[in-house]
Amino acid sequence: MQQKEGTVGYIYGDVGSTEFNFAVNGQNLKKFDYIFAPHKEGNMLAQVMDIKQHSNLNFEDAASLMISEERPLIKSNVSAFADVIGYRDKKGLLQSPRTPFNAGSAITRANENLIRNVLGLSASKENGAYLGLLKGHSLPVFLNIDTLVQKHICILAKTGGGKSYACGVLVEELLKKKIPMVIIDTHGEYQSLTKANRSRKDQKNMERFGTKKNEYSSQIDEFSPIGSRGNAKHLTLSGLNLKAREIIDLLSAKLSGPQIGVLYQAIKEVKEYKNIYTLRDIIDAVNRSKSNARWNVIASLESLDSIGVFSENGTSTNEFVKKGRCSTINMKGVPPDVQDVVVARLTKELFDDRKAGKIPPFLLIVEEAHNYCPERGYGSAVSSAILRTVASEGRKFGMGLCIVSQRPAKVDKNIISQCNTNLILKVTNPNDLKAIIQSVEGLTSQTYREIQRLPIGVALISGAGLQLPIMTEIRTRETSHGGKSVNISNTGEVDYKPPKIPKSQPPTQPKPKEEETPIPKVEEPPKPKQKNVTDKAKNVTRVANRLGWVSSDDPVEAIKLLTKEAEKMNENVYKYLESLAKLGRNYCFEENPKCINCPMNQGCKFRTSNGSVKKGLFRR
Repeated sequence: MQQKEGTVGYIYGDVGSTEFNFAVNGQNLKKFDYIFAPHKEGNMLAQVMDIKQHSNLNFEDAASLMISEERPLIKSNVSAFADVIGYRDKKGLLQSPRTPFNAGSAITRANENLIRNVLGLSASKENGAYLGLLKGHSLPVFLNIDTLVQKHICILAKTGGGKSYACGVLVEELLKKKIPMVIIDTHGEYQSLTKANRSRKDQKNMERFGTKKNEYSSQIDEFSPIGSRGNAKHLTLSGLNLKAREIIDLLSAKLSGPQIGVLYQAIKEVKEYKNIYTLRDIIDAVNRSKSNARWNVIASLESLDSIGVFSENGTSTNEFVKKGRCSTINMKGVPPDVQDVVVARLTKELFDDRKAGKIPPFLLIVEEAHNYCPERGYGSAVSSAILRTVASEGRKFGMGLCIVSQRPAKVDKNIISQCNTNLILKVTNPNDLKAIIQSVEGLTSQTYREIQRLPIGVALISGAGLQLPIMTEIRTRETSHGGKSVNISNTGEVDYKPPKIPKSQPPTQPKPKEEETPIPKVEEPPKPKQKNVTDKAKNVTRVANRLGWVSSDDPVEAIKLLTKEAEKMNENVYKYLESLAKLGRNYCFEENPKCINCPMNQGCKFRTSNGSVKKGLFRR
């Protein structure tokens, strides 16, 4: 049982089983402190939800103080209102009392063991992520890492509320535990994870939280869709063999029925002649269609191709997801429509490869999530569908999702509701508050009011194995914070320094030849020819060669020449190629062709060639 020493008050008045009032005996008791209340059913944990001071000073006496020099003796007493949390039964289940508390019972501060046991703070330093201290107590808060990653996370706050800071703390903890992560870094602020926190102001706070400055440069990989810059690698997406459905999902402008039909037909025709095709091949195929619906399809495909992130050699997902490493996708300076496509396609590739077991389990963190998965009525994004899929199915395949946003009302409610762990910092917008209460389990009307009053740096945490939401003071970051506000003025001067212009360097003298060490060139092995052609393309090339219409043995080159010829004759390209492919399948075999039965035997140079006869390819 909790010791009776240090009594902070006594229960009085009408007493219930879920709440009670108690007189405070002058101890330094604060709102949200945890207290122990004796009860015959078990050791009850309660929380102070409000504190009031009662005095004998009435209105008339208070008004007279303004004109009187004498100050009357004012007597005051303090009372507090407590909300009962409950106790643990013999099976370890959280229970609420079924009978009222006794008036006159002594109230004491709850000890650490009782708080941990009842609240469910069972995670430790070994298997948990240290996020900070329990508000009003020096009790470290550890959240179970498996629960965090497997069951999705959402971090919500208003602008400047500390959401990116809290997310940075979470990333630091996951890096310590070698959890693979991919961060959609909309503003390029997570590169600061490579720099230690050298702020003198934060040094004292680090001592209070028991942390030290640190940097994780050896675990951070940075990628950017707009090319290599600094330490960032160029992010490209695979643009090979895109299916019609994948292309439709990536297009911001939705296609009509006839336009979708043109796209499907174009891809079908391209696949007949190429095993590997690009977005440009699809555009060329659509352009050859006779349908008037092709123009909008071409415009949409050209817009998609102009983004410049699709490549024949896209960045492999194995480069993003590595054990113990974190990959940041730096979107700073990238147009919003390009960001949307990159997030949609990258998330799709990561999800598919995780389902196939090609990459290890990992956590995907999406900053400014309201841009990539907006609530219906607040806009649309091509990445919404895949993020909804990850939120609902990712847990089964080991792909965790962390949503970070400053506008909870604008984030898809289906995604927020799938997040079992919620870090909610200060929010004041009524629409955002309403969205949070409706989407996050375990929050009450009392919580609605408290979220508005949260100090900066204090988070209301629910889920992650906790029995009820708790208030946590987020610890100081070990690394530099990349999302802090910019100082616009400093003693009246703009905090800005123009870049230094490098001095021109004199041309370097070439080294003498005897000092030069030639670098041996490593020759790449020759690529196998005709890898990207189908049997149908080979048949077309063989027939066209034997007829004497083309001289190239390369199917890609031959089909390109035949395509131009068909367009000159105003013929349907694929019907023209199909007629040649039919000759190859039925008559013009590689060996022993049936030239006598072939309808083109009269103008066939191969049949009348003596050289071909000598080679024994056919007999007259």
